[in-house]
Amino acid sequence: MDDAQSDLDRLIDGALASYSDAEPLAGLEQRVVNRGRVARNRRRWLAWGVGAAVAASVVIVGIVIWTERRVVVPKAHEVARVINVAPPATVIQRAVRIPVHVRAKRPKALPKLEQFPAPAPMTAEERAFVAFVERDPTDAQQIFADLRKRADAPIEIQPIQIPPLQSDGAQ
Repeated sequence: MDDAQSDLDRLIDGALASYSDAEPLAGLEQRVVNRGRVARNRRRWLAWGVGAAVAASVVIVGIVIWTERRVVVPKAHEVARVINVAPPATVIQRAVRIPVHVRAKRPKALPKLEQFPAPAPMTAEERAFVAFVERDPTDAQQIFADLRKRADAPIEIQPIQIPPLQSDGAQ
C-alpha cells in the first residue's frame, strides 16, 4: 500500500509542478487593482446615498414639526385677564376657541324591508313558464314527472372515442 501511495504522491506532485510553471494572463495585476477601485467607489456612493436619505428625512421631520399647528390653551390667569379687559378686535379674532364637549347623536335606524331580500320582478322566461303551467297544467305535471325520473337516474358518461391521426394528410 505504501508503494501505491507513493506512486500517487509522485503523480500529484508532477501534475502540480506543471501548474506552477504557468504564468498568469497579461494584465492580471491591473484587473485586480481596477476591481478594488470599483468596489471602493461603490461603497462611497452607497455612503453618500444613505447620508442624503437621512438628511432628507431629518429635513422633512423638521418641516412637519415646524409647520404643525398647535392649539394654545390659555392659562387661568390669562383667561381672567382677557375676560376682564376689553381687547382690541384683532386679538379677539386670534383667540383660540376651546371646543365644548358635545354629546354625540345616535345614528338614525336604517329602514327595514318587510321581506328580505326584496322580491325582483319576473323575467320573461319566468312569465312564459307561469303562462304554460296555467294553460296546460296536466302537460306541465307530465314534464315535471319526466324530469324527476331523469334526475334520479344515474349519470352515464359515454366513452371518449378519438380516431387515430393520419400522417399522409388524409383524414
